[in-house]
Amino acid sequence: ITEPIIKNVVGPDAEFLRIGFRFDGANSKDEKYVALIDNILSNRQAGLIDLNLVQEQKVLGAGSYAYFLIDYGIHVLYGNPREGQTLEEVKDLLLTEVEKIKNGDFEDWLIEAVINDFRLSEIRSQESNFRAFDFVDAFIKEVDWADQVKFIDELEKITKEDLVKFANEHYKDNYVVVYKRTGKDTTAVKIDKPQITSIDINREAQSEFYKEFISEEPEKLKPVFVDFEKVISYVDLNPDVKLNYLENTTNELFSLNYIIDMGKDNIKELPIAVNYLPYLGTDKYSPAELQEEFFKLGISMGVYTGKDRSYVYISGLQKSFEKGIKLLEHVLANVKPDQKVYDDYVDGILKERSDAKLSKSAILWSGLFNYGKYGEKSSFTDIFSGNELREINPKHLSDLLKKLYSFKHKIFYYGPESIEKVQNVVNNFHKIPAELMEYPQAVKYPELATDKNKVYFVDYDMVQANLVMLSKGDEFNKDLIPEARLFGEYYGSGLSSIVFQEIREAKALAYSAFAVFSIPPKVDLSNYIYTFVATQADKIKTASEAMLDLMNNMPEAQIQFDAAREAILAKIETERITKSNIFWTYQRNLDRGIDYDIRKDVYEYIKTVNMDEFSKFFDEQIKDKNYTFLIIGDKEEVDMNVLKKLGTVKELTLEEIFNY
Repeated sequence: ITEPIIKNVVGPDAEFLRIGFRFDGANSKDEKYVALIDNILSNRQAGLIDLNLVQEQKVLGAGSYAYFLIDYGIHVLYGNPREGQTLEEVKDLLLTEVEKIKNGDFEDWLIEAVINDFRLSEIRSQESNFRAFDFVDAFIKEVDWADQVKFIDELEKITKEDLVKFANEHYKDNYVVVYKRTGKDTTAVKIDKPQITSIDINREAQSEFYKEFISEEPEKLKPVFVDFEKVISYVDLNPDVKLNYLENTTNELFSLNYIIDMGKDNIKELPIAVNYLPYLGTDKYSPAELQEEFFKLGISMGVYTGKDRSYVYISGLQKSFEKGIKLLEHVLANVKPDQKVYDDYVDGILKERSDAKLSKSAILWSGLFNYGKYGEKSSFTDIFSGNELREINPKHLSDLLKKLYSFKHKIFYYGPESIEKVQNVVNNFHKIPAELMEYPQAVKYPELATDKNKVYFVDYDMVQANLVMLSKGDEFNKDLIPEARLFGEYYGSGLSSIVFQEIREAKALAYSAFAVFSIPPKVDLSNYIYTFVATQADKIKTASEAMLDLMNNMPEAQIQFDAAREAILAKIETERITKSNIFWTYQRNLDRGIDYDIRKDVYEYIKTVNMDEFSKFFDEQIKDKNYTFLIIGDKEEVDMNVLKKLGTVKELTLEEIFNY
């Protein structure tokens, strides 16, 4: 490639771009240099793109990644434009950051910090079975294991001068840029639908390979269930704040979480404030300096809020624990609002909203799905308008962040330090008010009863049509958790499930199909049945009929049923809830009013359940339900008369389902 190759792709989704540079393959010198350059550009904290483009809000989003295979490697830069910004402008901004590396215009400490971040990531990868991926990856790429192991050590030999020289030799006009533009693809070619004959699936047939495979019986493991109250230690910092503790006996990593049991449904401005924070500095640090300080320490810091819970957290190397918590507390106590930054931030929110209205998945699974469950008023649609956002005083948001710790909260530490030392450090830096505030009353959004069949349709420029069937069930019941697990494994999800095989494999009615019996995450919510079919617009009638038939008449396939049971048992027998996941699993269980390892119930049920018992569950919880049909497709291609036969049809606008 001697000059830029420019390609354009057109479709209904939001615009973005990719810039790709080609390099030699895995285990080449190129891979090491590109790994460093990639993370100097973008490391999710203190890279050139992270600070100069994303944090300064010059683009809506941007980053980079490298990917190396045997023959070639690629280094990709990507970006999303702000409102009124062209893709060409985003491209120029990204390439300007590459030029800074070519000119040596980056901090000397950044290479060392990036290498330390590589080591930190390596330690994290060893905490889970993901470490096995390294073995597979090295084998596939024909990389000697000794070379794989010393990869990071080799990075330490690269100087800034070496890196600058490499960048100047390899980052020229030798790239490909692909612009994804919003519009209608006029070059698409259509073919006539071929005649497809459905087949009868022989569920009893067994190949010789299958017989040989299942004849090998590996030694079964025994399940290990967690006694949460025995494993998790705690100490009361005061009557309203508990420090939960789990010791990390594996490595020198820690995580510290402040957990506040309130969210957007309690304080509507909270997510606006939380997402504003990454763009702000304090009375001591600029926004960029804050990110650089955390990165130097090997610490990740963040604040997150959901509908009903918020988190303030840091994680990283234990040796940086005290400095990390000190810096975290400084940020939340001294964050400084900035009107110009806030104005740009609001512009970004509005652009993200307009992009969401172009996204098929956001329309279906966020807008339409929530509308199907709640109607016009839901947590998803209960948001500030653009004008309301602009009227918010940014000082109000920074004040809200500063008083987060004034609400009741709990703390969770996972790491190698003793609980006594952690308690001392937290007490030194985390100043808890004498009296903590109660949470504001959360807004409740009632779930709509599925008392009759109805259809909600949204017009979208697409060849396929996506169909979701949604039905509200009874309130949470922990006794249904085992049945829901079996329904998913045997009936609803996966390549061997009844739904997938009947609708996709036997009848060729869908590209994808599944069914879920969903248990809610909280005790005050309801179970839901929902199914999904991605099909051609002219197959909605047959696809919906097939799915309805499966939701009312359960095929009994004993071999698959037994295989599903064995699969669940094997997963529980081999699964180990360890490390910090012990605490988070316990929290999820407590949200459901369960104070023990619910897998015990699942395991005991699955060991003995038979087809008749499961059929009874199907008849009581799945069969003969009314449905809300959620359909997205091209109105010119979808037969509305077919939809009318499913139920009362209401065509919804994007404004109705998103409330903007």
